[in-house]
Amino acid sequence: MELVGEEKRIQALFSEARLADEQTAPSFAGVWNRAQAKTTRPQRAFNLSFVAATALLVCALVSLAWWVKHSQPRSEAVIATVPQINKGGSLSVPQPGVEPVSEPGFKPAPQSHRVGRSRSLKLVAQRETLLVAANQKAARDAKAIASWQSPTATLLESPSDALLKSMPQLNQSGDELKSFLPTKPK
Repeated sequence: MELVGEEKRIQALFSEARLADEQTAPSFAGVWNRAQAKTTRPQRAFNLSFVAATALLVCALVSLAWWVKHSQPRSEAVIATVPQINKGGSLSVPQPGVEPVSEPGFKPAPQSHRVGRSRSLKLVAQRETLLVAANQKAARDAKAIASWQSPTATLLESPSDALLKSMPQLNQSGDELKSFLPTKPK
């Protein structure tokens, strides 16, 4: 079989392309040696992006914990200084500027503690005021709900409701009782 001119030219182009590929392609031995060298080298213990992501996550958690701790109002001082209830049921609230009668050997608290107590008493009073206001509002809302009537209830009433809801009395005459019976068309 003889090659025609066009086929020879195509065969020459393919051989040139193969020769160019062979020159640019790496040798098998070189690729194999590089692969063996990579497996014997120790891997990096930490990937830099993994370390950065972990550090960012830890910083976010620490800042969230700090924000939660410092954003809530401190209620320990208020709980510790709630006025005591006497046996008689009355509330014992110390008056500002009036020193309580103390036992011998009792040392009064420094001025900074007194200021803290007065602040806590103010907070307790504010909370009690808010609770009373909330209870009053709840009572008003409950009364409003209990006295609510449908705006369309009057539309359901008719002038003959009294007649339809009443029962005939036994002392009525027969003619009066016939008014309750349906009329028969003749």
